[in-house]
Amino acid sequence: MPSKELQALIDELAQRTGAPIVLEDHGHTMVAYSSQNGQIDEVRRDSILRRETGSEVREWFEQYGIRHASEPLRTPSHHGLGILGRLCAPVRFRGRLMGFLFLIDDEGRLGRAEIAAVRMAQRQAALLLYEEELAERLNASVLTHLLAPAAEIREGAARQLAEQGLAQAEPPHLIVYLQPTEIPAVPGANGTAGPDLLGLLGEAMWELGRHRGHAAVLRAAREDHCVLLVKVASPEDDSAALTLAQEAREIVIRRLEDAAPPGAAGQARVVAGIGDPQQHLTDAAVSYRRAMLAARVAAAVPSVGDLARWQDLGVFRALAQLPADEDGESCLDPRLVTLLGAPADVIRTVETYLDQGCDAKNTAEHLHLHRTTLYYRLRKAQQLTGADLHDGNDRLALHLGFKLARLQGRYPAAPAR
Repeated sequence: MPSKELQALIDELAQRTGAPIVLEDHGHTMVAYSSQNGQIDEVRRDSILRRETGSEVREWFEQYGIRHASEPLRTPSHHGLGILGRLCAPVRFRGRLMGFLFLIDDEGRLGRAEIAAVRMAQRQAALLLYEEELAERLNASVLTHLLAPAAEIREGAARQLAEQGLAQAEPPHLIVYLQPTEIPAVPGANGTAGPDLLGLLGEAMWELGRHRGHAAVLRAAREDHCVLLVKVASPEDDSAALTLAQEAREIVIRRLEDAAPPGAAGQARVVAGIGDPQQHLTDAAVSYRRAMLAARVAAAVPSVGDLARWQDLGVFRALAQLPADEDGESCLDPRLVTLLGAPADVIRTVETYLDQGCDAKNTAEHLHLHRTTLYYRLRKAQQLTGADLHDGNDRLALHLGFKLARLQGRYPAAPAR
């Protein structure tokens, strides 16, 4: 959602030039657009509906130097892509690219007076976009303080958010924690630098703000994750957070995959942890820690899925809080440690058998095994470990051990480099 000032600027420029106008940020995410007056094309319709420009269209415009220009320039039409000729005016603040003004002008009718108006709008839009960006940085800083360990820092941040009208002290809020766990890799690029993850996460959070309104949801990008502060309807109703978390995940995934070079291996995976709603804003740090732990569980345990709510995690709420260092090794039953050295098919069979409540029929169907093969593998596991899979305590020790080993990164074993 554009600010009132930006929308008014675009509307006024459209009235003065008589051309349909779109303002995009430097990543080609839609910021504002004028009403549908005059000639329009498929690209304008799609960018308004999708809130962004497709990669093929971006490449078409950028080949004419719009990213490096400082003065308005013309780009030709492309009937195959549904593009009419345009006047493009890069928007820069003190030399730094902030965005683009696109005016449809297929017939080249915009003259000196209209272009002068465009130049004036360039300067105004640059200042407004910079002020918007500065406000975003300040809000992200306040959110960081809200999650700080020291109570007095959290209280000061809560007061500041309330005074600015960005959050209220009493209604319940929760934290959504987003973290990329798999990023497309460049084949044969061992030892080379990966993508600018912090930059990509920042761009994703900026795009989310464009969609939702910058003041509608506080968010911050950190070195390897993103944090969202979400107001929910009640402690029992966090549906708004679930919807926002899924939307944010999709944006981050697309940003990661778009940034990957051609031929990059694998797909991006982003997990989201959703903490418990807290009645007081100063307790958001509690929700933050639980959201972080929920994301950790989602990353390690495939059956949990990519979006995990702390309140749904059951026994993983306890397991996630156990130490993951050397002390964590002592939490694993020695028989489970022995089992993790067995062939992979035996390990997977035992874990699936335990996951299925020791129901042999369901396990065989889940693994597409003949029942005889299933029993053979289970007997082999019992012979290796000395555990009795008919004994409830032994089953519990192995089952909890499997999940804890996943959380500690001991299972499945990391692939050899």
